[in-house]
Amino acid sequence: MAAPRYGIEETALEGGPARIRRIGQPSAADGLKHRQVCDNRGAAGLLVASEGDYRGRPFRDRVIQSARQIQVGIVGLGAMGRRHLRLVTSNPECRLAAVADPAPQLRRAAAAAGAPWHASYERMIEQEQLDAVIVAAPTQLHAKVGLHAVGAGIPTLLEKPLAHSLDAGLDLMRASARHGVPVCVGHHRRFDPSIAAARKILDRSRIGRLVGVSGLWALRKPDRYFDTEWRRNHGGGPVLTNMIHDIDLLRHLCGEVRSIYAETGTRERGLEVEDGGAIVLRFESGAVATVSFSDAAASPWGWERATGENPEIPPSGQNCYQFFGTAGAFEFPAIRLWRTQGCAKPDWSRRIVPHDRPTAARRALADQLLHFCNVVRGKEQPAVGPDDAWLTLSAALAVLESSRRKRPVRPARLPSGANSE
Repeated sequence: MAAPRYGIEETALEGGPARIRRIGQPSAADGLKHRQVCDNRGAAGLLVASEGDYRGRPFRDRVIQSARQIQVGIVGLGAMGRRHLRLVTSNPECRLAAVADPAPQLRRAAAAAGAPWHASYERMIEQEQLDAVIVAAPTQLHAKVGLHAVGAGIPTLLEKPLAHSLDAGLDLMRASARHGVPVCVGHHRRFDPSIAAARKILDRSRIGRLVGVSGLWALRKPDRYFDTEWRRNHGGGPVLTNMIHDIDLLRHLCGEVRSIYAETGTRERGLEVEDGGAIVLRFESGAVATVSFSDAAASPWGWERATGENPEIPPSGQNCYQFFGTAGAFEFPAIRLWRTQGCAKPDWSRRIVPHDRPTAARRALADQLLHFCNVVRGKEQPAVGPDDAWLTLSAALAVLESSRRKRPVRPARLPSGANSE
């Protein structure tokens, strides 16, 4: 993605640890009160904004003081929205400034968190003084809400998927580039420490050339999960809600997807959305992955069971992925490396030995929020921006298309210039 038209300067003032940040150069027309920042010797420093009205001001011209908490608005208080709420209220870098959800019964949840409640995200963005927005609305609203926030100049953390369609995702990507406003997409598992460990194994060819991957995700969702209408309709099934995480990690670890063949079904629940299936992904490298999935089957296998990242799903500690190459293999996400010893060219006559790798504490969602705060302050670029997330969405939609057409499908490629102004 093209570099956004903004930048925050971080300046260490001589004689002390004080730091200030600036985006652009404020002017009297900005409607902000200004003050001089002085270093410890009393010399005048840069002009920075004090607490002023940021509404409607371009993001590239905003100023966020280093000592001030980032004011965050959350759109949607479903299961993920509530998790984001808990993370925001427990992170000293930010403050929950407002909540938007059309369900009036959620006014109480907002009040308990000490934040005003709005029935619409439009009203929240218009009336509140926000530095950032987290969008945890239903999938069909992701792009619509994201476009509104970006148009208001507000950096946005958008729950996956990027959008409900590739065209809507392109619109949001182009708006982000046009307005110079960063968008992060919530493929939070990339912040899990096992991902970096897996990348290191693959990059260093510890298992030789990658041949294939086998994955399994099978968790039975409770019946009440489907009381929410959008989860019963097209786009609300496990492919775009759950498997898109797995597809994103496979892209991240194995490279771009050349083709996809999938079979899905609705036998167990008889709803419009799929409840299980199998996917074959062939990567540009030639490696092949197979992933079986179901949200109607009870098992110990699946990312949430393996990692314990979701407090509503008790962990099993069982790995759900196996990567295998010409010189060894590893299990994932609890890294267990398998290698033959004492031979340059392993074959099945050789004994293969496991080596467990310790994994750091898992706090992917919290680390994603911290990263988002750094993006808002201009210290980092989005780890997963709209262009990257669009390619994951393209692969996930190819799963549904392949199942419908009963043949392999090549995921759409990003149009030239789509991620630039």
